[in-house]
Amino acid sequence: MRILRCATKEQLAYDAAVAGAEKIREALHQKGKATIVLAAGMSQAAMLEFLVHENLDWSRVTAFHSDEYVGIHANEPGSFRKFLKDRFTEWAGLRAFNAIYGERNPITECRRLNKLIGGTKVDVAFAGIGENGHLAFNDPPADFKTASPFLLVKLDRACRRQQVKEGWFGTVEQVPSKAITMSIRQLMSAESIICTVPDKRKAKAVKAAVQGPVTSKVPASILQRHPGATLFLDPESASLLSSTVRPVVHQAVMLGQIPGALAPGLKKYHLLAIAPDWKKVPERELAQFTQRAMATGAATMTAVGHGSFGVELALEAESVRRSVTGQAGKPVSRQVPTTCFKLEELEDALYYFLEDVKEANPACNAWVAVLVGDLSRRDRILEVLGDPGAFIDKYING
Repeated sequence: MRILRCATKEQLAYDAAVAGAEKIREALHQKGKATIVLAAGMSQAAMLEFLVHENLDWSRVTAFHSDEYVGIHANEPGSFRKFLKDRFTEWAGLRAFNAIYGERNPITECRRLNKLIGGTKVDVAFAGIGENGHLAFNDPPADFKTASPFLLVKLDRACRRQQVKEGWFGTVEQVPSKAITMSIRQLMSAESIICTVPDKRKAKAVKAAVQGPVTSKVPASILQRHPGATLFLDPESASLLSSTVRPVVHQAVMLGQIPGALAPGLKKYHLLAIAPDWKKVPERELAQFTQRAMATGAATMTAVGHGSFGVELALEAESVRRSVTGQAGKPVSRQVPTTCFKLEELEDALYYFLEDVKEANPACNAWVAVLVGDLSRRDRILEVLGDPGAFIDKYING
């Protein structure tokens, strides 16, 4: 799971929509069609408004609906079908929208939906996280094991209270007690998951989902195990996270495959760059990489691998270029402090990247890791980046 802290709620919605649209665009390019999952709720409203205006051929996109109340009709204010129709499905011109009909017999409806989605590969699932940590309407304790794509579930009181606070119902008693929801396993089978979570009221759930253990008591914590899940947060929803959150990780065979926007939505971040042998990276690619790093807000660089001094030299050269072109008459200054390590010093490098860099620039609370090439210790690196706090504690304790 990747975590992106966005500067504002509006930036969060925009970044999530753009990221989701890019994944849809990739599927359309590769397969000629795309399948997505749409979620409803106030956390999705602004994102959907940006998404619907993306330049995509929606006529080749099929959408499934993630959850709906049992016993509710599409014209009622609390209906998630109405929510999606008003903001997205009526405007996007989708190839098909497979809605959940809450007014039908729920058992029969689940069977119909399961047959519809059976064997279908979902390219992008758009989701949010509930105040009780739910994912779709999978309230705690969620069923992580069932293979059924859609389930009939009972909603807990915390979930129903949230619907009242969001203004869909007048009282908890008015909120339906049952719903049809896409299952955890079905959501996790999506190629990519775009999870949009704004607002202070979600902060506790975000902290539990991101920094706690993977547990059915916090259904959204399962996203930690999805390599294609990206969690978009605003300052309020991220307010309870410690600084040692999981870095954004880019993996590529060659440096040229790394995206131009290394850290979208982040103003300042610490950068970790690991390659088996930097001497084999063409100078032009290395120069382009350092230009991106400085342009997108890298505050420090930790370079690991044989010939890592080449990264330092490239950053020095870029600093000189920027000083000459942008600060005429001023002395050259190292704009990005860089530390270099050999591959056999990986444990030390990871520790200093994750912990000590805070002293160099306390304002940075975000990290980006770039893994290039066939790294023999890739699994170990990803394990460390997946749980920085545990690694730091183990390192300190010898």
